[in-house]
Amino acid sequence: MKVAVVGGGLQGVEICILAKKAGWKTILFDKSENALARDLADTFICMAVEELAQLPEDNIQKFLHDVAVFIPALENDAALDYLMKFCKQHALKLAFDENAYAVSSSKVKSQHFFEENNTPIPKPAGKNEFQYPLIAKPSRGSGSQGVKLLHNERELLEYLPKGFNSPDWILESYCAGRQFSMEICGTPQKYQTFQLTELLMDEVFDCRGVIAPVKEQKIESLVQAEILKLAERLQLHGIMDIEVAADEDGIRVFEIDARFPSQTPLTVYYSTGVNLLEYFVASFLAYTPQALMKKKVQYASYFHVAREGEKLFYPGEHSLTLFGPLQLIRSVNGAEEVLIGGSLEEKKWSAVLFLTAESKKELEEKKEAALQQLAQ
Repeated sequence: MKVAVVGGGLQGVEICILAKKAGWKTILFDKSENALARDLADTFICMAVEELAQLPEDNIQKFLHDVAVFIPALENDAALDYLMKFCKQHALKLAFDENAYAVSSSKVKSQHFFEENNTPIPKPAGKNEFQYPLIAKPSRGSGSQGVKLLHNERELLEYLPKGFNSPDWILESYCAGRQFSMEICGTPQKYQTFQLTELLMDEVFDCRGVIAPVKEQKIESLVQAEILKLAERLQLHGIMDIEVAADEDGIRVFEIDARFPSQTPLTVYYSTGVNLLEYFVASFLAYTPQALMKKKVQYASYFHVAREGEKLFYPGEHSLTLFGPLQLIRSVNGAEEVLIGGSLEEKKWSAVLFLTAESKKELEEKKEAALQQLAQ
């Protein structure tokens, strides 16, 4: 199978790697000649989404005649609109749920949707009924972009001069518990949920690592029930992930995203062998995901590390966006693979270690072996 990936950022990186593991070919479109995923695709075309519609018909046939499906890997509304029109005009299959994405891509719309469906969420902040600290989140934007922990009214007004009246912002109670994620794929009444993973966050709420499996049956059951309910209410076609915080009182849902995620699918793949990209595409095509070889669930880790001079540090995933294109290498002790951007020789790079092991102890030992080599 050949798939077209539109967008070469972090989502595009995830899709290109998982496509290769499925034995598929990829053709990647991105307007930047140094797109992160450029060298991970089989074919790269430096082109903005809007330029697709300007291609002569013979070029469209040349590039796309054997493409089974287009997969968007971007979150630009104008670009997505162009892509939807282009695929409709040329009768091309597009793996995208416009309606579910419209809800999940707006934190304001998501909050209304959660409230309508009695979803357990952090307590919304109100001027007369709130205690600090609180979290401020812009309605638009992926992941941790713009998210800020605020400890008092002075910090609130410095960050948002209109305070509680700031339009297109969500202000809510800060939940300090462990954070988890789960994906769901399918179509109404035919959904499948996947492995629960634990998210490790840095000081600015950017995800710096993912680990699996998570042996927390109560949390897994609560998250699974919630994501199944929300998928059915959205009439989801495709994939969605959910992020939650958990403590002794239960779970609090932070957000849902109805688009292909980064970080967690590769962690699930290394832990279970399940390729979420296959299940996602199977929601749009007559395709059956490859049968798994018999294997037990492994411990797996998706671990971020970066270097500046002689110092190793452990940032969130957006550190990768500073270095591109990224390369996938297999020559680091202890790691199955390493995704890296920058220069090892110049000691300025950012990387992800993909680690697997039979136990948590072995996973930690492999991580230390990899870090020791990278520090040399």
